[in-house]
Amino acid sequence: MPIALKRTIQLLLCACIVHVAQAAKRPNIVLFITDDQSWDSLGFMGGKVHTPRLDRMAKEGLFLTDFNVTSTVCSPSRYSFLTGRFAGRCEGERFLAEHPPGDQTQVENIGELEPDRWNIAKVLQQNGYTTGFVGKSHVVRHDWLVVGNGKGRKAALESYPQDADPRDPKINARMRRNHQKWAYEIRRHGFDFADGIYAANLKELQCDALNVHNLDWTVAKAFKFLEDNKDNPFFLYFSTTLHHGPAPWANRFSLNADPRMTGEGFVKEGFDVLPSRGDVLRRNRAAGFKDRDAYALWLDDGVGALLDKIRSLGLERDTLFIFVPDHGSYRHGKATLYDYGMRVPMLLQWKGTIKPGTKYDGLVANIDLAPTIMDVCGIEPPADYQFDGISFKPILFGERKPLRDVLFAELGHSRAVKTKRWKYIAIRYPDDIEKRINQGRLFNGFKGEKLKRPYLTRNGHLGHYAAAKNPNYFQPDQLYDLKADPEEHRNIMAQKPEVVRNLQKALSRALKQFKNRPFGEFSK
Repeated sequence: MPIALKRTIQLLLCACIVHVAQAAKRPNIVLFITDDQSWDSLGFMGGKVHTPRLDRMAKEGLFLTDFNVTSTVCSPSRYSFLTGRFAGRCEGERFLAEHPPGDQTQVENIGELEPDRWNIAKVLQQNGYTTGFVGKSHVVRHDWLVVGNGKGRKAALESYPQDADPRDPKINARMRRNHQKWAYEIRRHGFDFADGIYAANLKELQCDALNVHNLDWTVAKAFKFLEDNKDNPFFLYFSTTLHHGPAPWANRFSLNADPRMTGEGFVKEGFDVLPSRGDVLRRNRAAGFKDRDAYALWLDDGVGALLDKIRSLGLERDTLFIFVPDHGSYRHGKATLYDYGMRVPMLLQWKGTIKPGTKYDGLVANIDLAPTIMDVCGIEPPADYQFDGISFKPILFGERKPLRDVLFAELGHSRAVKTKRWKYIAIRYPDDIEKRINQGRLFNGFKGEKLKRPYLTRNGHLGHYAAAKNPNYFQPDQLYDLKADPEEHRNIMAQKPEVVRNLQKALSRALKQFKNRPFGEFSK
């Protein structure tokens, strides 16, 4: 064989070997979820805040401009992110206790991961990934989340007074043991590592001194997971409590709080993983913003810290980093099916794979994330895994065709279908509530006022603020032209009967997926 031909064959073989090795290398996944975050706390979306790292991420990665969550409060949204299923399909103990088969579901903060059903972490774990969970949960053991040290909580967790001092060694030991129990419960659902856990919102710690955000603590736990697993493929679910209440723009709950107060009690040694909190305030002022706006820069620093850690470990080209809020803020569309609650920014960065500065404007949703991650990782879902979502992997590589034409959403007593142009929202109550409405009986409001119709959610606090911010909140049928009226203030049901008929048919088709779950005339 001629020497030149032999060398050519050798080079081709080497190239093939390298290509196969690269194809076989599975990416790491970091999912960074924020809480109650609307567009106005992001600089690149026009918010009057300083968020340089997120602005840079939008320039260096892919921005999904019409990414949606299909339920707009914490638990059901996170359930859908982690499972790829609509929250109305939940079979968790609390959910089924509230909604036995045959009842209309009222999707809100009662959804939880089921021990005997698939989620993304379980599948990745079984396929050689190390899985980690850091930060806010709100997706397991709702029976422990009883305000006021109730029955369920007393059976599992150690108690202490609301005004307890976490610096007291005995009190702190109880808090540490409670945190360990929460971490154990999360590990049971497919996570090898669970630390830096907030059971739900800060108030569920039931201690005034701990009712403060601590991004430093959670980032430190994430660093440990990344450092310990840098040599193996990993999936990290990182969920911050920012920007949920207590209001982080009131710095006594955030940047001016004691950085040693954590979800596991008082940690004397503190943490050294982020710029000092004083430095956050200084840089925010230097950028021309007030101290009450610095919470946005603090969260931005957390994103930057994880991105920098990944780069320092030499994993930047091997890691898909995803940033996304769980839903919009209560100041806008939280606890409704309006776009300011449903539509949230998703940023994806994967050095060397995703083309910088790209956008996708089609309809994408949180139910799509789990199938996408499996697709990106080259994992075939188990035969009995029930997905509602669609993989959007091709979008990461430049595809711009529509992923779907219609998206279904659910929240409380409301259901919706959304297209790129239109949204139809239907509110239907169970028969017993409809009977009370027809009889003219009134319902109690959050502040003692009397209502002709009840809130969409059991949670009166959520219902009160959602109704106050959205003028058509109680209207049974609503149609919006998202192009002409993006804030969804003008209900044009009477003006577009053909559009309404088509969207009502689409809603009926969507609701047929939910067996034995009535919803007014749509299920008859």
